[in-house]
Amino acid sequence: MHAHLLHDIGLCVIAATVMAYVARITRQPLILGYIGAGLLIGPVGLKLVQDQDSITQISELGLAFLLFIVGLEIDVKHLLKSGKVASIVGTVQVVVCAFMGWGLAKLLGYSGLPALYIGAATAFSSTMIVVKLLSDRSELDTAAGRITLGVLLVQDVLAIVVLAVQPNVSNPAIMPLALSTVKGLGLAGGSLLVSRYVLPGLFRLVAKSPEIVLVSSISWCFLVSYAAMKAGFSVAMGALIAGVSMSAFPYSLDVIAKIRSLRDFFVTLFFVSLGMQITTGSRHVFAVAGAISAVVLFGRFLPVMPALRALGQGHRVGVITSIALGQVSEFSLVIVSLGLTLGHIDRELASIVALSLVATSTLSTYFIQVSQPVASGAARFLVRLGFREPVAPTTMGPGSHDLRHRIVVLGCHRVASSLIPLLKASDQDFLVVDFNPEALATLRFQGVNCIYGDLTHLDSLERAGVAHAEILISSVSDDFLRGTSNLTLLRQLRQLNRDAKIIVSSERLERARAMYDAGADFVLLPRALAADRLAELIREIGNGTLAESRQKEMAKLAEKREVVA
Repeated sequence: MHAHLLHDIGLCVIAATVMAYVARITRQPLILGYIGAGLLIGPVGLKLVQDQDSITQISELGLAFLLFIVGLEIDVKHLLKSGKVASIVGTVQVVVCAFMGWGLAKLLGYSGLPALYIGAATAFSSTMIVVKLLSDRSELDTAAGRITLGVLLVQDVLAIVVLAVQPNVSNPAIMPLALSTVKGLGLAGGSLLVSRYVLPGLFRLVAKSPEIVLVSSISWCFLVSYAAMKAGFSVAMGALIAGVSMSAFPYSLDVIAKIRSLRDFFVTLFFVSLGMQITTGSRHVFAVAGAISAVVLFGRFLPVMPALRALGQGHRVGVITSIALGQVSEFSLVIVSLGLTLGHIDRELASIVALSLVATSTLSTYFIQVSQPVASGAARFLVRLGFREPVAPTTMGPGSHDLRHRIVVLGCHRVASSLIPLLKASDQDFLVVDFNPEALATLRFQGVNCIYGDLTHLDSLERAGVAHAEILISSVSDDFLRGTSNLTLLRQLRQLNRDAKIIVSSERLERARAMYDAGADFVLLPRALAADRLAELIREIGNGTLAESRQKEMAKLAEKREVVA
C-alpha cells in the first residue's frame, strides 16, 4: 500500500510539473495547470493513479498549510483601515452574488444544501489570481486596485465565517447554530489569548534558533487545528485561526518564508486531487458550469457598480473592479471540498465548481488584460445613456467655476503629489485633473482647485480648459497611466493648445525622443533626475557635506503632507 502511495504521489508531482510548464508557456494561472494534471492522470484521463483517497488525505495537509499562511498574511490593521468603500462594496457584492448563485441553482433544479453551496461558490473571488495579475500590470496602487484589494480582504473574512458555520449548516436549527457560533468565538478568542500572553514568551526563548521557531509555529497550527476538529469545525478553519492569531508576531514573515515550500508541495497535491475529482461524463455538468461561470463573470457588475457609484466612485473604477473580481475563488474550492467531505454535496457538484474555476480564471485573465480600454469605452457609453459620473466635472475647491488656469496638472500621482505643495507655496494659479475620487476629496480639503476628468477622453481635456492654459504637465509615467500614454496625451494636448508649454514624463529613452519629435517642450526622465541627484550626493560625501543635506531632507520629510503617501 505504501509503495502504491509513493507511486501515486510521484505521478501527481510529475504531472503537475509538466502542466505547470504548459501553464507558464500559455501564461495561465498555475492552479489551472495543477487541476489539468489531475484531469490528465485521473479517472477522466489516463487513469494512472490507483488510490485517490490517499492522495486526497495527504492534500488536506496542503490545504491546512495554505490557510495557515493566509492567516499569517492577513493584516488585521490594514483590514480595519481598508475603509468604508471596501467594506460596503465587499459585503454587498458577496451577499448579492450569493443570492444570484442560489437563484441560478434553483432555476437549474437544485435545492437544499447543493443550492446553498452553489450560492457560496459564486460569491467569492480569487485573491491569488487577482493579486498576481494586478501586480504584473502595476495596478495594485491604482484607485481600482486598492478598492479591489479591500474587497478581497472583506471576502476573505466572510469566507472564514462560512467555513465556521459549514459543519453545522446541515442542521439549521437555532440552537445548533448558536452553539456553533459560541464554539467558534471561543476557539478564536482562546487562540488569540494564548497568542497574546503565552506564545510571545515561548518564541522569545527560541528566537535565535530559526528551526525551533518554525517547528513551534507548525505545532501551534496543528494544535489549533486539532482543537477546531474537536469543536466540530474543519482542520482548515483551525489552521486559518492559528495563522491569524500569529499574524502580528515579528516572526511571522520568517515563518511564512520557511513554510512556503512545504505549502507549495502539499497545495500542489490538493489541486491535483481536485482535478482528479472532476467528472465530465455528462453534458449537464458542462451546462451548469457554463451557467455559473457566466453569472460569476458578468454578475459582479450588478452589485459592484451601483455600490461604488453610490459611494462617489467613477464609472471606470466600477468597471475595472467588477472585471477584476470575475472568477471563482480558491476559497470556493475549499468550501466545496469540505462540503464533499461532510457529505453535504456529491462529486458532480464539486466537479461543476472546479470547472467553473477553470473557466472563469482563464477568461478573467484575458478580461483583466483589456480592462482599461473596456472601462474607458463603457464609461463613455454610460455617459451617453445619461448616467453622469458621480463626481461632477466642475471646479472643486475655493476657486471660481471659470476653468481658465495658468497651469493644468494632469493626473495626481506621486510626482504631482509632491509638486502640488510647491505650487501652493509659490501661489501659482493651477488646476489638477484626476479621476480618483479619494485624491480629489483630499485635494479639495487642502483647498486645491481640482476637477474630475478621465485623461483618456478628449472632451475631459477640453472641459479642463487646457486650451487656455500656459503650462500643461503630465508627470504620471506610462506604467501608471491606464487607457492612454504620455505620447497619446501629448498629441491630444498639442491638438487643443498649440502655444502652451507641455511637460510630459517618460521612463524610456526611445519614447522620450518620440515625445520631443511630437512637440513636447520638456520630457521628464525620473531615472536621469535620480542619477543626477545621486552623483551630487557622492560629491557631497567627498567634500563632507552629506550630513547637512541629510538634515535638510529629514526636515522636508517631516513637513510634507501629500495626497499620495
